[in-house]
Amino acid sequence: MKSSASMPMRETPKRLVTVWPHLLYPELIYAIVWIAILIVASLVWNAPLEEPANPTHTPNPAKAPWYFVGLQELLVYFDPWMAGVVIPLVIIYGLCAMPYIDPSRRGGGVYSFRERRRAFIIFTAGLAGWFILIAIGSWFRGPGWAWVWPWKETLGSAPVEVSTSLPNTVGIPLLTLYFIGLGAWIVHRTGRWERFTPGRRWNFALLTLAMTGVGLKIVMRLVFGIKYVVSFPSIGFNI
Repeated sequence: MKSSASMPMRETPKRLVTVWPHLLYPELIYAIVWIAILIVASLVWNAPLEEPANPTHTPNPAKAPWYFVGLQELLVYFDPWMAGVVIPLVIIYGLCAMPYIDPSRRGGGVYSFRERRRAFIIFTAGLAGWFILIAIGSWFRGPGWAWVWPWKETLGSAPVEVSTSLPNTVGIPLLTLYFIGLGAWIVHRTGRWERFTPGRRWNFALLTLAMTGVGLKIVMRLVFGIKYVVSFPSIGFNI
C-alpha cells in the first residue's frame, strides 16, 4: 500500500464563474450609468457647433473634427506621407498583429492588471498619447496652427516659430542606433518571454520603438525646435 507522501499532489482547480450574471450583469450596470452621464452632459452643455460654413471666409485655424485633430496635429511634426499614411498604417498593423505577436494564453479571460501588466501599460500609453494629440490640436493651436495657451488672448496673425533640423551625419547614425541598437536590446531582454520567437520579438521591438519614437519626435519639436532628424529635401524624404 502506497503511503500518502508518495502519492501525487492534485492541483487545486481554479474557481470558474459563468459569463451570466458575473460578467454581463456588471457590464450592463456600467453601460446604464454611462448612458445616464452622457444624457445629463448633453442636456447641460451644448455641442460646440460653429455657424454654417461661409465660402468667402476661411477660419484660421481650420480644424478638423475632434476625432481627426490628432492626425492634423501630427502634420506639425512629420511630413504628410508620414503623418497621414505611414503612422496610421503602423497603428493598424500593430493592432491587427497583437494577438499573433503575443500568443501566450496567460491571463486569458482574466480582467486583471497583474496578469497582463506589459500589454496593459503599452496599450494604455498609446491610447493616452493619441488623446494628448487631440487635446493639443483642440485647445493649444491658434492662427497658423501656432502654439497658443488657452487662457491667453489669441493673436490675429500666426507667430513665427523657429525650427531647425539635425545634420544627416548626426541624424542617420542616431536613427540607426535607436531602431537597430535599442531593437536588439529589446529582443535580447524579451528572449525569456513565453513562446516569443525571434520574429515576434523583433516585431514587438520595432512597434514599441515606433510608438515611443513618435512621442520623442514631438518632444524634440516642442522643446528643442527640431523639425527633422533626417532630411533629404531633394527627394522629399524627411523624418
